[in-house]
Amino acid sequence: MAPAAKKNSRPIFKTSSPFTETKWPQISYDDQKIIIDLVCNLLTPLGDHRKTHIPPSRGKSKKRKRATNPAETDPPPPPPALKHHILIGLNSMTRHLEALASHTAPSAFRTEGQDTSTTDTSNPSITTPRPLSLILLTTPHPPSSPSHAHIPTLLHLANQPPSKSPPTLLVPLPATADALLAAALHIPRVGALGIHAGAPGAAALEAFARERVAGTECAWVDEAGGGAWRGVCVREG
Repeated sequence: MAPAAKKNSRPIFKTSSPFTETKWPQISYDDQKIIIDLVCNLLTPLGDHRKTHIPPSRGKSKKRKRATNPAETDPPPPPPALKHHILIGLNSMTRHLEALASHTAPSAFRTEGQDTSTTDTSNPSITTPRPLSLILLTTPHPPSSPSHAHIPTLLHLANQPPSKSPPTLLVPLPATADALLAAALHIPRVGALGIHAGAPGAAALEAFARERVAGTECAWVDEAGGGAWRGVCVREG
């Protein structure tokens, strides 16, 4: 019996976004190592204070079961000033970037219900969130991570005029940096770390990062804000 003739496969077409894809910064392995070392040196005093003066949680045991120790009632010394100049965690980072973007985003990106008075920089009674100098993410491949996909967009909007501070740099680091930063801070993990502009002791880190790390390109935000019809992008595959 003769073999059945092969049927011609039908081409498959896929639609994709007509806008320019976001370009994350590419950092060499050696530069990543130097940045990790600089960050760990910056965070170590804060972690030492936490390790020495902040006891770990003992759970919800009853107070009468605990022995009274007068030494434990003494207030600990104040933490290093850096504590008030960093953000830890992706949620904290997202909230801060949203607050920054609400002051700098073009009117086309504001929601209808947003009060325009919250973005009036001429009003001295309105407190503008402090700008960030660096954002560090410890993830293997940020462009393919849904949890981090919103960061470049918010960062692009936060860096828009009338922002007078230098643009915030996005620094992707390997996943192994998570454990190193967590050990320096003496906390379980550090998936995202933000450093405010002018943070004490961070001048060398910021200078090196601005010399070696390129800015994040998020051109699609400006393209979408233009309102021009860009057609339908169809690819065969």
